[in-house]
Formats: sequence, structure tokens, C-alpha cells
Amino acid sequence: MSPHAGRSLRPIRAAAEPFSRRRFLSRVGVGLSAVAGSTLWSGCMPSSVGNDEAGVAVSKPIDGKLNVSWWSHNNPSFVAANTEMIKRFEAENPDLHVVYQYFPYDVLARKLQAAYRAENVADIQQMFGTWVTEYAENSLLDEVPATLAGGDPMQKFWPASLGAYTLEGKLYGVPHEYNLENGGILYNPKLARAAGIQEPPSTWDELVEAGQRLTKHDSKGRATQIGYAFTGNDSITFTFLSMILQLGGDYWDSDGTHVNFHSPQAQKAWTDETELVTRYKVDNTTWYSGDPYTMFFRGQAAMAHQGPWVVASGQADFPDFKDISYIAEPPYAGDTLKFAAESGWGEVVNVKADKEVRDAAWKFVDFMARPDNARIWNLKSATVPALKELQDDEQLLKDAPYLKVPFGVLPHGQWVGNVKDRDEFWTFLHDAFISVELGQQDPIAAITEAEKQINLMIDEKIGP
Repeated sequence: MSPHAGRSLRPIRAAAEPFSRRRFLSRVGVGLSAVAGSTLWSGCMPSSVGNDEAGVAVSKPIDGKLNVSWWSHNNPSFVAANTEMIKRFEAENPDLHVVYQYFPYDVLARKLQAAYRAENVADIQQMFGTWVTEYAENSLLDEVPATLAGGDPMQKFWPASLGAYTLEGKLYGVPHEYNLENGGILYNPKLARAAGIQEPPSTWDELVEAGQRLTKHDSKGRATQIGYAFTGNDSITFTFLSMILQLGGDYWDSDGTHVNFHSPQAQKAWTDETELVTRYKVDNTTWYSGDPYTMFFRGQAAMAHQGPWVVASGQADFPDFKDISYIAEPPYAGDTLKFAAESGWGEVVNVKADKEVRDAAWKFVDFMARPDNARIWNLKSATVPALKELQDDEQLLKDAPYLKVPFGVLPHGQWVGNVKDRDEFWTFLHDAFISVELGQQDPIAAITEAEKQINLMIDEKIGP
């Protein structure tokens, strides 16, 4: 029995700090095979991960070789994946040497901006896809060679993964991962059976009904178990956008730049999403101070909506917790789970590097994009592959069986679009959701205000 069973959940006065994959990247290091076996890989993690502004230099230039510099963030599983790629690449290309340095996530974000201004940035950088668009717009990135990935790289990777790397029909980077937050739900079969639910929900109505049956309160009305935890920052936004798409709508206005949340599809989607807390009461941000993911792994949430990366995080943080399945997220409308996704981590090359260095840099990026190497990188970094060829890959499924769930929805995703300021975009929707939950605004008024604030932010970012 969970040590928290029967206790009321600790209330809070304001929304907890939203948990996101970016916070996860700053602190967790596990690979997919570690998740499958519930143990960390041995021998692949650095002995220490730097947290200072200078970062950690894994290697230094070598005389007599062509040196290519590479920067990344310091998540241990990513570092392990990256260093494995360097080892394999240099064994195959002894005349080339990758000078690798990694930094804390926030330091890397600042350093990239400053280094590009000062023209002393690394030859290759591992960037989050959402960042890439702005660097490409400012002509700072080299265009991907048409010969990469065996030719026609635009066709080799999933469109949702490529979106932020593409500008005016040209490709300015190569993604490693398909960074989806939809498609799967953490599911506790033990709690479900105790509530008389023998099979996971397969329709939206079944999901809502299960969420209600699995929500429990004590004699004083305090929540002791969350039925369907979905009120994290990412889940609120991505669920809303997915619902619009499943209704046949679009959240972008006709100009392709501003958002449109006043369409019938958007208003219905928003009303139905907020009713999960106001009418069906399957979750509530005031019930607990943790994020939905941690509530699930503490045994206090029977179901939780989160991207597949959270399985790795949960197994690392709660290694003794075993009552977990990762089930397919039921479609909200129709029979296809359409969704929007940000483009995830991948490589870009500095356009001002010497031609010889740029050629070597792309050779390394091309090497990592080969299916045999991409498979290793995704396994070590606990990510879903951006490479189409690895969908339903037998080795990936053997080492990480839960990938079967996201693999089933990859063709139905689209790039979320150029949101300009990701944090503000998500925050405006989160705040609108809270205002409905607390009874401060009705759903239509709240989403109308969110639309206004997001479009003002977009106009500010575009400038005069």
C-alpha cells in the first residue's frame, strides 16, 4: 500500500510551478533501456555533471586533426548519448575530432545568444527545436546539405520534428527526437481494478467516466485520490490544441501568425477541457502542490496525462513504484488522435564556421542520423525518434516496450507552429484555465482573453 493512501492531498493557494520536460532535462539522466529494466545503465554516465557557467569540457582540440566544436546541455542521459556518438564517429573518421562541451540548460540558452552576437559560438550546437526558428530567421545557421541522411532529408524525419528547423522551405538543422506530449496516459491498473475498472479507457467518454470513478474524497470532502491528473502546464495547452485539431479546426488564424481561439471548434474544445475540473471534477490544481506526474508515482493519481518521456523520469525518481502502465490516449473526437508537438532537440551548424569545418560538422550530424546510430542515441537519451525509419523498430520496442504507445500516433502529429515566446504562450493558457477553475471567468471569456494576450505577445515579438 502507498504510504500516502487514505491521506488528503495537500492543498495550495496558487498553481504549483508547472512541471515540463525542460525541467526534467535539467535534472534526470536515464536511458530507455534503463526504464525497461528499472535500473540505470552502468558505465555510460559521467561521474559528475557541471553546473557552473563555464560548463564541462569533455575533450580538447588535438593537433594534426580537424577539430569541430560542439555544445549541448548537461542532462546526463543526453551527455551519455552524445559522447557515445563522438566515440563511434571518431573511430570511423580518425582524421576528425569533436571538441565537446556541455552546460546547464539555462546557461546554454544564454550562452548561445551571447556567443552568436560575439561570433565565438561552437561549430555545432544541440538546440531545442523551438529555439532554432529565430536563429534561422537571423541568418545564423547553415542550411542542411541536400545529401544528408541519404538524400532528401525533409522526407526522412517526421514533419512535427522538422517544423521549427524549417524556414521558407529550407532546412536549418536535423532533429534527434519527436517531442510529443500527447498520445499516452500513465495508468495505475491496481487502482483501476479496485474501482471495478477492468480495462483501460478506449474512448473519451470512458476516460471521463473512469476519471470520475477513480477520484476519491474523505469525509470532509478533501481529495485523497486524483482520477485523471492533467492540469500541468504542458498538458493543459497540448490537450486544448489537440482537441481543436480533432474537431477539424485550427488554432492559427488565417494569416498563419496569430491565434484564433474564437472558432466554434476552439470554444467547444476549451469548454470541454475546463469541464473536466468544473463539472466532472477529475482533477483540480488546488488539490495538491506537486505536479501530475509525481502525484501518479506517489500512488495519489490513478491516471495522469504526460508525454512518454515521463516514464523515464518516473522510473528514475520512484524506482520502487511498480503499478504502472502507459496506455494509449483515447481520441476526443473521431477515431484519430490528431495533435500538435514542438520540435525537439537536434543539431544546427554555425553558418560562419570555415567551409572545411562546416563540411566536417555536417558529416558528424549525418553520421548521427543514420538509423543504427539514431537508435542508440534515442535509447540512451530516453527520447522518441524523429527518424521515420525507426517507427516500430524491433530493438527499440524490445528495450523500451512502452514506446509502442507513442509509435502509434506519430503520423498524426503536426508542428505546433511559431509560437514566438513559448513560455508566455503556455502561461496565458494556463492562467485562463485557472481562472475558469476558480470561477473567476466563464470558459468563453477566459479563452477570449487568452487569445488577446497571446496575439499581443506575438505582435510585440514581430515588432513594427
